[in-house]
Amino acid sequence: MLMDAESERNFLDFSCYVIIAAAVAVYITLHFLPSAYGRYASRAFGILIPARIAWFLQDLPAVIIPLYIFFNCEHTQLHLINYILLGLFLVSYIQRALIYPILIKGGKPMPSIPFLGALAYNCLNGYVQSRYLTRFAYYVPMEIISVHFLAGLVMFVLGIGINWQSDAILRGLRSPLSRGSVEVEATSANSIGRVFDQDLGVDGAGPGGPMPTNHTSASRTPVGQSAGAGYKIPYGGMFEFVSCANFFGEIVEW
Repeated sequence: MLMDAESERNFLDFSCYVIIAAAVAVYITLHFLPSAYGRYASRAFGILIPARIAWFLQDLPAVIIPLYIFFNCEHTQLHLINYILLGLFLVSYIQRALIYPILIKGGKPMPSIPFLGALAYNCLNGYVQSRYLTRFAYYVPMEIISVHFLAGLVMFVLGIGINWQSDAILRGLRSPLSRGSVEVEATSANSIGRVFDQDLGVDGAGPGGPMPTNHTSASRTPVGQSAGAGYKIPYGGMFEFVSCANFFGEIVEW
């Protein structure tokens, strides 16, 4: 071991403070600058990296580091809860690092600055989560049937389900079926998406881009040439209730 238990526990605490401080800094920064990815991706934020490569590389440490720690570092006595919690973390990031990049359809390149920020976060978070669960988190066996554990488990599964479903809906917006030449009724909740451009009169909604607040924000709009160039409003699933259902799912999950 490179650190004794007390030193490593102090380092874990320090790492958590670093993550919190970074979150506050990013929150403040995004009040003045657009989020530097997706529709706002620009060379002003660094070299552009292909989307699939960026997602794979930036999330891979959250898979490799926990697995390395689990198989190569000293453990305390682990109970079933430790394995479950670490397993849930790995399931989420295995999907994000190994499966999600394959499923991306025409994703926009990611500038190197947010890429490096995500890479650093996933390295630190992968270490913090896995090391705490394998060395410092102690759970009694009967805690697996406790209310707080079961409630947290349900929230995690619900959140990851919402996230995965929402990602699938967003990918569906890029499918050939969503680029037909028919007109789409904006008030219909059955369609996956709606095209929106500046001529729809939808005001900007911050770094996430323009989003209407209800189904009547856009009138009947031809889907076709503008569909390939513009952005679409997702419908279905939790998008019926919140604007960014994929992010909402991650909030519930974690």
